[in-house]
Amino acid sequence: MHTDKPCPRRGFTLIELLVVIAIIAVLIALLLPAVQQAQEAARRTQCKNNIKQLGLALHNYHDVYRTFPTGWIAVENGRHNAHEGLNGAGWGSMILPYLDQAPLYQKFNCDYAIHDLINVPFIENVLPA
Repeated sequence: MHTDKPCPRRGFTLIELLVVIAIIAVLIALLLPAVQQAQEAARRTQCKNNIKQLGLALHNYHDVYRTFPTGWIAVENGRHNAHEGLNGAGWGSMILPYLDQAPLYQKFNCDYAIHDLINVPFIENVLPA
């Protein structure tokens, strides 16, 4: 004789499933601060590297011209003046070739004010952080 005996179902109960989810949530909660600390350390390292690159670019400029770039080079009526004038360029544009940004520096025409139409391709660029 053959008896049809119901087979016990195999699987997880709701309580077991909730316990597993709770354990996973606790592990994620423990891991999250470590991930955030690693991201913050990476940001700090990137910032230090950017500052170091600026310092190296300034010193390379100094090696070539025997002086650091001026803070501001004004352009008034097509004439350069280091002190007076609203239009011009700052030291940051002078060190671009030393930051591996020579193609961007080539777009800058120092005979015109920074906001003249001829310099629009230059001022529309944003350097990566």
